[in-house]
Amino acid sequence: MGITLEDIRVARKRIQGIAIQTPLKPAYSLSDKTGRNIWLKMETMQPTGAFKLRGAANAILQLSPAQQQAGVVPMSTGNHGKAIAYVAKKLGIRAVICISEQVPQVKIEGMKKLGVEVRIAGKDQDEADIQARAMAEAEGLRFISAFDDAGVIAGQGTVALEILEQEPSLDTLIIPLSGGGLMAGMGIAAKALKPEVKLIGVSMEEGAAMHLSIQAGHLVEVNEQPSLADALTGGIPPDNRFSFPLCQQYVDRSFLVSEDSIAKAMAYALRWERIVLEGGAATSIACLEEHLEQIPGQNIGLVCTGDNVAITKLMDLYHQHFSQVDSTS
Repeated sequence: MGITLEDIRVARKRIQGIAIQTPLKPAYSLSDKTGRNIWLKMETMQPTGAFKLRGAANAILQLSPAQQQAGVVPMSTGNHGKAIAYVAKKLGIRAVICISEQVPQVKIEGMKKLGVEVRIAGKDQDEADIQARAMAEAEGLRFISAFDDAGVIAGQGTVALEILEQEPSLDTLIIPLSGGGLMAGMGIAAKALKPEVKLIGVSMEEGAAMHLSIQAGHLVEVNEQPSLADALTGGIPPDNRFSFPLCQQYVDRSFLVSEDSIAKAMAYALRWERIVLEGGAATSIACLEEHLEQIPGQNIGLVCTGDNVAITKLMDLYHQHFSQVDSTS
């Protein structure tokens, strides 16, 4: 059975009190720079600092009391794990978070502060995913995929319900694209509510699994590479049921952006929009910088997916790109 607009509407009611409705911020600097009307959907303002809280809350709240008490286990690059940990703590249930060696320390610390067990279970996401599924089987835990779970996808789709209510004139949405859970959920809702809206995916240049899979017409394996957009890295397991076919259906265009563009976008967002964006979130701004002429629409919404970046790293990037400007201003 497929995921429907009604599932997303029900998810919106279900997650109230855990996830919040986030503001849609007019981006005056970006609008001036691009000649388009740009808005920023501020998912960085969720209690866990990322949109992932929506899907995690919806998936866990759909479990039976017995399933909840048995506990849950995700594989995560950080934001999904932090979201699962947050919901688990609120409900008083066990959560074990499986991560790879490539997850940044700032995200590991964020999960541990919520009192969950964090296990490093492989050199990359593919290995961590295998270990998480094995742990679920061995310990009776419920495995919750970060992107290929019907409850998670319906929860992420609530972003589209909000953004189109907040600014009905939007004709293009730029959405960071990784495993496709956010894109899938937003695609279902956005295309049902406004069929003419264009959905643009954006990923980093190296190891963009969903982007390459859409191009190929089938799932492709990628080598996970370190990236400022660490939340977008990793492969898509071959048993994918939901996110890949939904992304195939709903993505109108997909673009890649360079590491340098991501760094500049993170620094730009801090200086001119006064917001903290992690690398994956900044890809939407980088997409405007690299591909503006190919992006349709005059009224464009960017999903600012998360702010979980080490402040020291962000300040290093800021000083690399703006120190000379600051010294002369």
